[in-house]
Amino acid sequence: MAAHVTTEGTICAVHSQESLSKTCRSEGSESAMHSELYQRVSPACCYITVFLGDEKISEGTGFAFSTQGEVLTAAHVVTGRWPIRKADYQGPAQKIYCKFPGLPVLEYAVLVCGIDLEVSAFNSVVQIDLAVLLLRADNANIPVVPHIPARTTAPRLGEQVFMAGYSEELELPFRVNGILKSSYPGVDQFQKAMAKGYMADLTGPLFKRGVIGNIQSVVAANTKVGDRVQCEVMYIDNAMHSGASGGPLFNANGEAVGVVSQRAVTSVDSGNKGMLSIPSGCTVAVSLAPMIHVEKRAAEAGIKR
Repeated sequence: MAAHVTTEGTICAVHSQESLSKTCRSEGSESAMHSELYQRVSPACCYITVFLGDEKISEGTGFAFSTQGEVLTAAHVVTGRWPIRKADYQGPAQKIYCKFPGLPVLEYAVLVCGIDLEVSAFNSVVQIDLAVLLLRADNANIPVVPHIPARTTAPRLGEQVFMAGYSEELELPFRVNGILKSSYPGVDQFQKAMAKGYMADLTGPLFKRGVIGNIQSVVAANTKVGDRVQCEVMYIDNAMHSGASGGPLFNANGEAVGVVSQRAVTSVDSGNKGMLSIPSGCTVAVSLAPMIHVEKRAAEAGIKR
């Protein structure tokens, strides 16, 4: 077996020069595809911050999915907690800001926050962790917001997918934002900008890839409003962390096929302390199939978007 180092420093272990050439061409084309995906999806991902008065109560990720700059995210990003309560997002003091890379901070309003499924056979309401945000018309000089297309068809079991988000594991080099002297000129303005999502300009979102390791479909046919609502819950074999909630799950074509909802957890026996919940290494995402229900309800209510 021979070893060859490519111009990019990749070591390819091969049985022949011909297989080496094929392997390295394949790796090169895959790398180019990933780079192109990042360039296409990254501008559509926004850093979301939610304020109640002067207090920041939540932050996470979202992404624009339409030419009108509409944003999809996880419902719990909007409220800062779970389960979703209407009072948490309908108060006049709440402000929702979305910061896209290279664009000014934009204020958004809630169209939908959580989708309730009230099924007669269930003891409690089931909530789907999806929210849709609309650009407020009173934003000054509204720019064109980059977006990625969204599909309501869920990916297949075993399909390669990608995730993007402003995960808490993503930090500035040397954590400089935490060691800046508050008395130094400009630091106060910098910290205020960071509080409203300017990490989007400094780093861009973190991308990860994985495969759909498990997928489960839930269909509610006798909801309170009489609709048939379908949603797939998907497990991806790679872990995103807090801050990435609400980010897009997308396929190799750059189409959003889901929203990152949470880290999957498992239990371990800690002895005297009993069972502890720890991250399992997977990410849980929900499909965009419920958007069919959202679109129908918005049209019936005469909501202009």
